[in-house]
Amino acid sequence: MIEIVKDSRRTAMPLKAISVRLDDETLNRVGKMAKAINRPRAWVMAEAVKQYVEREEWFIREVEKGLAAAEQGQLTDHDDIAAQWEAKRAALLD
Repeated sequence: MIEIVKDSRRTAMPLKAISVRLDDETLNRVGKMAKAINRPRAWVMAEAVKQYVEREEWFIREVEKGLAAAEQGQLTDHDDIAAQWEAKRAALLD
């Protein structure tokens, strides 16, 4: 299990410089985005990494919850889920 920081943007930690290799197209896109929002390119890349890590931590937590539920026998039959989905879909089409 990984340790998850609730909101790393609010902690006053010293920043560390790192090196990232990007293809030209991605680097140009980052540069355009930085210019459009009037932020340094490094800020855009740091923010992208933060958001990626937060999303992946969320995903890991959700998988862990699902595995724990499955181990406790909290499972739903595929046919039941398919029927519920079809009912929602049909309601939207009406």
